[in-house]
Amino acid sequence: MKKNTKQKNHLKRNAACTLLLCTVLTCAACGTGTADTPDAEASHGTEADASETPPSQDTETGIQAQPDAAQNDTAGPGTGNSAPEISSSGNPETDTTVSTFPSNIHIEIKTEEEEKTADDGTVYFTRSFTYPVVTIEGNDDAAGKINADIRSRIDAFKAGTEIEEWAKEGYDETISSDSEYPFISYIEDLGIAPARSDSNVISFTVSCYTFTGGAHGNYDTHGVNYNAKTGDVIAFADLSDDPDAFHEDTLAYNQNLAKTKAYQDRMFNSEYTNLYGSDNELETVLYADDVWYLSTSGLVFMSAPYALGPYASGTIEFLIPYSDLAGMGLKDSYSYTDRLIMKLQENENFSFDLNGDGHEDSFLFFQENTENADGTYGALLHLTVNDTDFSQNGNDAVKECLSDFSWGEYFLYDMNVDDDYTELAVLAGVNEGNEFVYYSHFFRYTGDGDLVYLGKSKGDLNDPTVEIAIVK
Repeated sequence: MKKNTKQKNHLKRNAACTLLLCTVLTCAACGTGTADTPDAEASHGTEADASETPPSQDTETGIQAQPDAAQNDTAGPGTGNSAPEISSSGNPETDTTVSTFPSNIHIEIKTEEEEKTADDGTVYFTRSFTYPVVTIEGNDDAAGKINADIRSRIDAFKAGTEIEEWAKEGYDETISSDSEYPFISYIEDLGIAPARSDSNVISFTVSCYTFTGGAHGNYDTHGVNYNAKTGDVIAFADLSDDPDAFHEDTLAYNQNLAKTKAYQDRMFNSEYTNLYGSDNELETVLYADDVWYLSTSGLVFMSAPYALGPYASGTIEFLIPYSDLAGMGLKDSYSYTDRLIMKLQENENFSFDLNGDGHEDSFLFFQENTENADGTYGALLHLTVNDTDFSQNGNDAVKECLSDFSWGEYFLYDMNVDDDYTELAVLAGVNEGNEFVYYSHFFRYTGDGDLVYLGKSKGDLNDPTVEIAIVK
């Protein structure tokens, strides 16, 4: 069975609802939030204060779900993508490198940081920003527009002085009151991270994080999308020739998602607020300016903590796949035709033809907390395919790998668009010295019902600027 046939198979979950997640963070204007204002979000690599960590985003995010979500029917090889060499047994014949971005688009990530220091040497305020610089070979005008718009967002962020002023006031109060507790530096962080990069669209997630004391910081999420050919910012009204109908169709889709159990478990319930099941409130939150972006999976709407759910729920995301968007009138110029990268929800059953034999395979990821012999606790990742739990029944390499994840994010990832396989992938992070590092791990379900661990690559498989270089 050829891959172009397999690409038309539907990705489905039980109860006719597929939950697909994408990590994401963005903000158009920040620096005005307070410690109890839910208007900032942390991305991968966002620095938090020493006393707290932003809530898990499922990723980096909350839930993205959809009923009867289909895999992108038009998915195929992306411009400039190199196909990895994988043998039929699933073992890399050589180190495998996979590019997930067009060869003519280059995105360089830069970081800047500034500190404010008191006379006694105490750093009382830190502001940092991580941002992309885009190069498009043969189209300097489009790249120039994109970079100028990104720079304007950074300059607006840098121009804000409110958090810095609060930090100085807080530090002075701590010193003057001779407090027994040390002053903890206030933080402002802006992170603009690539989310999609192809010949049609270059999109970014922007995370705005602030810490001004208290139990935890705050963060907000926004998206920014650019036409890769013109460099112009894409407005929501640009997505369809009939914006009103597109708005109505996407809203109805999101309203159906909000009624599913996965969302009900994350959103406020009626005991606290009328947001639960309220179509009007859902529209107000999800259709605010710049709270959406075009990912590799589809159109993603984002709600910040406290908007639809508690802080612990993180950013709750609603994703509509491209296969459904086509029927809603999404312009072809914004469709996605690159390799499949589809995020999956933990504890949800999915069906998909993983090995190209013409039959859909069922699979499920879930974590089990475990207690070690020394009294410490860990986690075991269960990966079940067609009723076989490979954390118990896999080969030694698979079992060792699955026992090594303290947490993970789960994906379908089409490593080689020219073969019949679609791989399962786990994104997990580890501390290496003072650095938190992401590794992407890849598994293949073979035609004989076995699961093979292909290896890992340093880096986040969601990031279109990262080359996946797989090693055992």
